[in-house]
Amino acid sequence: MVRSWRAALLSVVTVLALGYLLAGCGGSGGSSGAGGGTVGGGFGPATQLTVTTQPAGAVELVPFGTQPVVQIRDAAGVLVSNDSTTQVTAALSGGTGGATLGGTFTVTVVNGVATFSNLSVSLPGTGYALTFTSNPALTQAVSANFNVSAASAGSGVAPFVPAKPVGAATYYVDDSPSASDTNNGTSLATAWRTLQHAANQAVPGNIIEVADGSYARFTIQNKGNVPAIPPATQGTPIIFRATGNAAIINSGTSSSTAPDNRDAIKITHCNSIIIHGLRTQNAYRAGCRIDDCYYVTIQGCVFSNGGTWGIFTDYSDYVVLEGNECHNSGAEHGIYHSNGGDYGIIRGNYCHDNNASGIQINADPRAIDPGFGSRGDGICTNNVVENNWCLNNGAAGGAGLNFASIRNSDIRNNLVICNKNQSGMAFWDDDVLNDSPSQPGYGSMNNRIYHNTVVMQPGTGRFCVTMMNASTGNNFRDNIFRAGARGVMTWTADCLTGLVEQYNLVSASGSWPLYQDDSGSPSYATLALWQGSAAGRGTGSVQAAPIFTNSGANDWTLTAASPGVDVGTNVGVATTHNGGTRPLGATYDMGCYER
Repeated sequence: MVRSWRAALLSVVTVLALGYLLAGCGGSGGSSGAGGGTVGGGFGPATQLTVTTQPAGAVELVPFGTQPVVQIRDAAGVLVSNDSTTQVTAALSGGTGGATLGGTFTVTVVNGVATFSNLSVSLPGTGYALTFTSNPALTQAVSANFNVSAASAGSGVAPFVPAKPVGAATYYVDDSPSASDTNNGTSLATAWRTLQHAANQAVPGNIIEVADGSYARFTIQNKGNVPAIPPATQGTPIIFRATGNAAIINSGTSSSTAPDNRDAIKITHCNSIIIHGLRTQNAYRAGCRIDDCYYVTIQGCVFSNGGTWGIFTDYSDYVVLEGNECHNSGAEHGIYHSNGGDYGIIRGNYCHDNNASGIQINADPRAIDPGFGSRGDGICTNNVVENNWCLNNGAAGGAGLNFASIRNSDIRNNLVICNKNQSGMAFWDDDVLNDSPSQPGYGSMNNRIYHNTVVMQPGTGRFCVTMMNASTGNNFRDNIFRAGARGVMTWTADCLTGLVEQYNLVSASGSWPLYQDDSGSPSYATLALWQGSAAGRGTGSVQAAPIFTNSGANDWTLTAASPGVDVGTNVGVATTHNGGTRPLGATYDMGCYER
């Protein structure tokens, strides 16, 4: 009996061991993945998405401390690890009305795993969730609910998205199967399918509501009167207003086949247009082009991976570019305001990881065209550039804030961080005619540069400020300039007339002179030497390194012990980079924040 019992037990163990091996658990089959299933083989066709890492650590406008991770799985919950082509898109729901999702919200899986890296939410609130969909379509996944905390004073960073334009919708655009350009477009149930059809039909006063979905590029043209002389006030606008945060225009049109269709959104010969909340990806040239226009406003949009630019303007006055994210432009800049455009406002934008400048204003004196009046005179005047965040731009050169032939403009409360291969700010002229003594200069003159924070990484980039080509009369006050590979300021000799550099916090991480003529001589290794070189230079400025609260978390406020606190002056800037009140202490702080 004993021998028979032992034989039976051995038989059962043998069968179980064989089954274990056949299941792949004893050899090449791999190990169990998160949430169940076998990783590395034995999976069926992909059917569903599963959130394996939940979003967490959310503060308004700051990327989640823990970014979400989503897997492609089969019907049994097994990771489909041979998939590296499916795209997964995140969308925001719940929480505070009007909040938008920032960052790169569509990623391609790698070995069946979609890893997000920079998602953020624009407003504090409770009960938010992320919904994940895919292309090709699989069963969607929804994250656990999470809350978004309000940013502490000083830690908010652009984009600062303005509220949506108000008013009842006139027409609707949707990408649902029932949408068609043969519909009347007057309700969501009878929505049009294309933005181009909506643009063709729209008249001043219309509001076009755009649902989440995927859309083709479109052109808005000849809407409103465009006189040779700018009108004194804005006309009744046409508004394109996204309902959510995932109305996406994918554009890859080749200029060789359709040169007028290179830009995902093109607005040409128009007066009074507002675009709010649309997103473009992979535009052949610009995510949005504004051509020969007045009073065009682009706000709360995201322009990703444009071939050349995020936003591009030419010969256009009274442009407002506000609260947009422009990133990873392939050839040039995040925002490029060009060809003599006057009275522009570039405010609260987040321009990062662009190949050249974060923001460039270039009046293009090489392309003067009297037919455009003052818009074509080669000078950009009376522009405001404020509250922008420019981060990690300039791999191919180009200052973080790059200004050619601008006059009488305000550059204030900007945060310029880690520009790579050029200066933090540059003032010049881009004029081939300036080499001739018979031609007037086109330098950047008489601008007010107040309360900016410019920080270069150690060993990286050029000067915090560069001035060239008779860029005279510029006034630098209450800024923080922390240099990297070189010094704080460089110039050509013809820029010193009328220069004011006072009450700034200046320092360098290397041994380069703080102040230096572009030719190399003269140079001033310290602030004291610069102050002694001529009356008024460096008055009230402080040579010391700023102490930031938490730069690793993009909190560029000064600590209470930092140099630069309560030593600035009143230059008429009553708010901070993120809209706080100035001053809060005994007097004004240097830089773009106040503590």
